[in-house]
Amino acid sequence: MEEPLVHAALPPGDETEVDQPGLSTLRALMVNRLRVAPGAARVRKDAIAGLNSALSSVPDGMAMGLLAGVNPIHGLYACMVAPIAGGLLASSQLMVVTTTSAAALGAGETLEHLAYEQRGAALVLLVVMTGLFQLVFGLLRLGQLTRFVSYSVMTGFVSGIAARTILTQLDTITGFQSTGANVVVRALDLLANIPRIDPSTLGVTALTAVLIATLSRTKLGRSGTLFAIAIPSLLVWWIGPGVRVVGDLGEIAQGIPGLVLPRLSDLSVELVSGAAALSVVILVQGAGVSQSVPNPDGSVRRASRDFVAQGVANIASGLFRGLPVGGSLSSTALSVASGASSRWAAIFAGLLMASVVVVFPGLAARVAMPSLAMLLIYASSRVIRPDAIRAVIAAGASSMIGGGATFVTTLLLPIQVAVATGVALSIILHVYVASGDISVVELIQREDGEIVETPPDRILRSGQVTVVDVYGSLFFAGARTLERRLPQPEGSRNAVLIVRLRRRAALGSTLVSVLADYARRLEAADGRLYLTGLAPGALSELAGSRRFDIDGPVRAFEVTPVVGASTRAARADAEAWLVEVLQR
Repeated sequence: MEEPLVHAALPPGDETEVDQPGLSTLRALMVNRLRVAPGAARVRKDAIAGLNSALSSVPDGMAMGLLAGVNPIHGLYACMVAPIAGGLLASSQLMVVTTTSAAALGAGETLEHLAYEQRGAALVLLVVMTGLFQLVFGLLRLGQLTRFVSYSVMTGFVSGIAARTILTQLDTITGFQSTGANVVVRALDLLANIPRIDPSTLGVTALTAVLIATLSRTKLGRSGTLFAIAIPSLLVWWIGPGVRVVGDLGEIAQGIPGLVLPRLSDLSVELVSGAAALSVVILVQGAGVSQSVPNPDGSVRRASRDFVAQGVANIASGLFRGLPVGGSLSSTALSVASGASSRWAAIFAGLLMASVVVVFPGLAARVAMPSLAMLLIYASSRVIRPDAIRAVIAAGASSMIGGGATFVTTLLLPIQVAVATGVALSIILHVYVASGDISVVELIQREDGEIVETPPDRILRSGQVTVVDVYGSLFFAGARTLERRLPQPEGSRNAVLIVRLRRRAALGSTLVSVLADYARRLEAADGRLYLTGLAPGALSELAGSRRFDIDGPVRAFEVTPVVGASTRAARADAEAWLVEVLQR
């Protein structure tokens, strides 16, 4: 089950930076684990880490199948195939690619319009298409796009996924089938029908909750969840019918599943859009996980290569009837804490899970459904992090709007809509914040030669040269903000404004339009505009726009390797022009 993701900064050479909630714990686990162990010791450590991961994945994988609305055995298939494929190909050697709650919930949302008997076949096509999307993203080297998902939006999305997961399991832990248009309405329907809750089902749920809370604090750690699921399931088997078990959902196949090709007859708009949304969610989460786990041998991690690895893992999982998979924070953290020292830890986890599927397939059918649901609720409750929510609130209104809106859409709307809303909100908030984060300062040289920054006058000073520097993004709305913050030419006479635009490779049509309008207003007041520090591309952009004559009332100076040289040259030209004008 997934913990929330937080900010993860990439080392030099990586392609992107991911801003997400909850990775600090994982990064802390990496302290003192960056040495590559010698041969035999490394294999032993990786085998132990793989065993712990496999044991943990038995209840987790089945719970993910329950969350996806399919036979839980599909979760075990994914935990068998995906760690092997991901471990072989990922640039992040310690990342474990396996089932995640966000991916499972997204798959469930996509398949819920189908009858239960049809979901198994459609799942194959959905997971394979998800892998193909990820494979294309990786081959096109689109790893940098993950940075456009903001911290506030990701916090809202992760919290929404957790809350939604909890609400979806209320029917299973109570034995009452509620009705309603969405999970919130169904939860309210359950509250209105408390007397109809099944006591036996609720008793198994309560026992599981006590065991999870107790055993997780012992030396068993995460492996304790296996016993927390097994003990109530044994009681249900001993007492007899009355509580639903996994076998009630359908037949549990024996042994390793055969290769299954996707049926193109299952193709639909819902599956394609669902696969696209799943690929985005999985890749953003996986990027955060992979970039929080340095490679023991010091090699560079690549987001785009990890995209490819997760894509291949999903294709393999789909062909073997598994759930969608991605870089898992919880499984990676467990593997690292267990001593993993190479990619073989993940590969061993997959191989050991395969042995579980071969040797103990019948046991899965006897697992109590309320126990699996309680495990999902327990894990999801840990994902909702008050510290991350407080950080979003403290960041201001725009962060609260982004996080809150994403939380609500994730809770109430289909996962595809929630993902699209989150990405759109991230971009809108970025543009909004960047457009307001524009500052204009006047540069004044003191007698001792030091240059100080001061707020510029509201009106340009007549007969003088004013030099300003601009900070912030000047694309789109930022250019309009600059227009309001520049000293105004109206009311001045024979004034010169020098605007430093050092190293701005491109200006954009909006900024060019703003500068052209300002230049005309300044020319009407018998003044001049100087633009300095322009990169060759920006200079060509100005000349090609034909909005003004850069050798007339507007003068443009190309950037030089010497900082300030183009501005000094512009100032000398402006002062000579002022002397000539004032002597007329």
